Amino acid sequence: MSPRKASQTRPSLLDPSPRTTKILLAVLLLLGFGLRMLDLTDPPLDFHSTRQLHGAIVARSIYYEMQPDPDPDVQERMVSMRNVVGELEPPILETIVAYGYLLAGGPHLWVARVINSLFWVLAGIPLFGLARRAAGDVPALLAVAYYCFLPFAAQASRSLQPDPFMVALLIFGAYAAYRWSETQEWKWALWAAAASGLAVLVKIVAVYIVVGYMLALVLSTLGFKAALRNRQVWAMAILSALPAALYYLLNIGEASGSYLQDWILALLPRAFVPSFYIFWVKMLDSLFSGGALLAAGIGTLLAPPRWRTMLLGIWVGYVVYGISLPHQTTTHSYYHLQLVPVIALGMTPVLGVLLEQLRRQSRVWHAIALLVVAGVLVHAAWIFRSTLFGADFRDAPAYWARVGRAIPHDGNTIGLVDGYGYLLNYYGGWNLRLWPIMAEFDLAELRGSDWGSFEEYFEGRTADVQYFLITELGEFERQAELKAYLEANAALYKDGGDYLIYDLGAK
Repeated sequence: MSPRKASQTRPSLLDPSPRTTKILLAVLLLLGFGLRMLDLTDPPLDFHSTRQLHGAIVARSIYYEMQPDPDPDVQERMVSMRNVVGELEPPILETIVAYGYLLAGGPHLWVARVINSLFWVLAGIPLFGLARRAAGDVPALLAVAYYCFLPFAAQASRSLQPDPFMVALLIFGAYAAYRWSETQEWKWALWAAAASGLAVLVKIVAVYIVVGYMLALVLSTLGFKAALRNRQVWAMAILSALPAALYYLLNIGEASGSYLQDWILALLPRAFVPSFYIFWVKMLDSLFSGGALLAAGIGTLLAPPRWRTMLLGIWVGYVVYGISLPHQTTTHSYYHLQLVPVIALGMTPVLGVLLEQLRRQSRVWHAIALLVVAGVLVHAAWIFRSTLFGADFRDAPAYWARVGRAIPHDGNTIGLVDGYGYLLNYYGGWNLRLWPIMAEFDLAELRGSDWGSFEEYFEGRTADVQYFLITELGEFERQAELKAYLEANAALYKDGGDYLIYDLGAK
């Protein structure tokens, strides 16, 4: 008996009416959005601050360019600061955030949290639409609850970076592609192409997931030969790929080529080291838990054929993605954000089986089960809340402004500073030449770079530089050669207690 028929013949607390289901879905999404509004105005330093400040610098520049009567000096300074951080993706999200700044009356960083949180929770609607096709309404509601309340997802999905927007678009694209596979209607083909193509344009790594679900659904629906002759398939393929191809190959082709060489091809040997897979699994366990991953894997195998094929295609795309980006896979948690809806969907058939077993129990056990679910959600929300309020970053802007004021203006400065200098850029108003941290030296060695002697490298890196700023004091202690060289060949210009400035020309 299907879940829907069961709900009609055996009404209980576990079988809400369609109207109640819609209300519960709305409540889950509203609670998920409200959860993400906690600690709203704290600076965006709680989660991968470097990546968030990259977006903040770009959005701020766009905002000042939008001003109807801009101050030319301020506008020029903001644009110059943006030029330093480079362009990784088209600034689609940052442009939306800049419009939000206009509505909010200034470049308030909390605006980005509101926007990305809104994108994330709205994507819960097509996620529910997909999940209910595998096991019915109640398991689909539980999948949405996992998607909204998982602490990692709650923290990452409100961050100022394109990944939450990308994941939301992937969910819309997968839903539309699945509906196309059911109906083969042009409207679903075009919706699938639009959402999927925009996801890949927003962030190119979405291509792995898009190819995964598109190929799986097309081949399982039509077969290989029929797919080659199908106009809808060709329309989906072209429209999904064309915007990103034009941007990443033609508009920033040189940057895309450098990324391919430096971050994929040069580091690919890491994927052939067994420890890479151990670190990968540890990363996933820390973000999702082994139990959730196991449930998603089993649920994928239990799912209806079309649904199972789609999920298998996505899983294959994700594995290829992880192998081709071995450095980011084991160091950047947000590179796994697209797994949140995948795990939620994968768990749904298992939840459906458990629900069928629970339906055979008395209403007392139904009530207990609902209380357990509520307790789990409250616990997840409390973990997220504790994470946010466990760290306060409100003093950071003042610190970086103080550092910015301490830097002399009579010469160029290089810095061993936090977050690729983005903190000093955004809050202190300075663009510095950067001295690498140890991790960057290690990556350079993996890429085959030859540094030569330390003295040669130092002289080359500090050419035309008068001052050396250090805010990463722990990193400074680890770089013993640098510390010894500065102490022997430069004068300490200023000891700020939590930062140092050396004058390279004073000795």
